[in-house]
Amino acid sequence: MSEILDKIKRRGHWEVIIRPTIYKDNFIESTAKCKEIIRELKVSLRGWEFPFYPDDKPPTTGLDFIEHPLDWSYFVEYWRYYQNGMFVHYSGLVEDWQDQVSEDRRWKLPNGKSLSILSTLYKITEIFEFASRLANKGLLGNECIIYINLHDTRDRKLFMLDIRRHILAEYICAIEKIDREYPLTIEELIANSSKLSLDHTIWLFQRFNWDNPPESVLKEDQEKLLRGLI
Repeated sequence: MSEILDKIKRRGHWEVIIRPTIYKDNFIESTAKCKEIIRELKVSLRGWEFPFYPDDKPPTTGLDFIEHPLDWSYFVEYWRYYQNGMFVHYSGLVEDWQDQVSEDRRWKLPNGKSLSILSTLYKITEIFEFASRLANKGLLGNECIIYINLHDTRDRKLFMLDIRRHILAEYICAIEKIDREYPLTIEELIANSSKLSLDHTIWLFQRFNWDNPPESVLKEDQEKLLRGLI
């Protein structure tokens, strides 16, 4: 598994941790139950899952966790779910792994390092949606922490994959990584997961020197995702 994780960390990537605030051994009764939880609660809104859980190759079982690596097409991911309720997910930026697919399937990217605006919105929405599903099942206790870190952002530029939609300026990040931690009550998370993810997306884009991202437009895109309309 370390080979996949090392590969992910060589390029831009997301690092996500979702966990109960209070640590408790065997909060989840068994590793078999961990598998059942991920299989049931995974988010599938756009033809891909968060986290990815294949039917034909179940996760590997460790001492007190399950884990699964993936290296397919431009998806390079690794996740682990512990019996103490902590979920850890690393995923390479799909923008950075286009060289793993044939030329006719590659995204049309700007020169240099880049980050898709909509792909980022979707990813963050999926993170909070998955956390909300865990919370709704009582799997995060009374309070939880969501940690999101986007690595290798210096000199990375925002772009729109849809050529019919234009942004009027170049928005480029000047810092090496963008990380934030959210301490949340379960009630807050369940009631406001979509708003929390939209707020985090806007906050992240502002770190790319995009001072006023269009919240109403991004919210409309997010609602289409959550309704399965993309």
